[in-house]
Amino acid sequence: MIKFFRKIRQKLLTENKFSKYLLYAVGEVLLVVIGILIALQINNRNENKILRKEIKLNLENLTTAIKKDYELLNEIEINNDFRYKSLNQLLKLVEADTSETDIALRKLNGPQIWKGAIPDTFNVDFNIKTFTWINRPRKMVVNYYAMEEFKNAGIYSQLQNQKLKNLLSDYYSGLDWFFGGDDVGASRGSLDELNNYVRDNYQILMGDLPMLSDPIEVIKNDPAMIVRLRLVQGSAYWRMLGATGSKKEADNVLKEIALEISQH
Repeated sequence: MIKFFRKIRQKLLTENKFSKYLLYAVGEVLLVVIGILIALQINNRNENKILRKEIKLNLENLTTAIKKDYELLNEIEINNDFRYKSLNQLLKLVEADTSETDIALRKLNGPQIWKGAIPDTFNVDFNIKTFTWINRPRKMVVNYYAMEEFKNAGIYSQLQNQKLKNLLSDYYSGLDWFFGGDDVGASRGSLDELNNYVRDNYQILMGDLPMLSDPIEVIKNDPAMIVRLRLVQGSAYWRMLGATGSKKEADNVLKEIALEISQH
């Protein structure tokens, strides 16, 4: 093909048809440019197709990771809802001031720990549950891996959905705010202090406190223990609040991810 066009150019030159030669040469250049542009367009289309596929794959991985977060956040919310409300009831029973922490709804968020409403009066089984779950704030382990892979792959910056980026930023910053450095539960210091106090002053473990002949009277006459119980209750409220808010953020992120995936 190249020899064919070369012969045409030589023929035009030998016939002294320079103007036609010039037009022909320009035509050849235009054909070459058009060919290059078409090739670039095809290449760009292929690259965009590969990019969209990679973004979709990372978004699917991110969906899986956030759903795992959601399951754990739900467990943390239920655990600490019980811890907060049961401790509030305990403080009422020992006649401590609960005006700032009182709860209008006595129903728990779920029946996983206790079925039904919180007892109005002293209940041995509920009391045992209360002290058993004091030490179960449930550790939050955020699944950062999918987000880190997304960014490390160098394609997160290619994501054009700014709304999704903002939602992801709010979601992970919220988790860091509530659960950042979550070693073995929020405010582990308050739990340890309460456990150590009961051990040192009563020579029993926290879980055995309900086994005393009159645990309510013991706590009522121990202001230092009441203060420590309040601190643990505050920790439980913080974790419950964090889990509830983070679940809502997760829902918003998952909806936007699903919408973005549908467009790839």
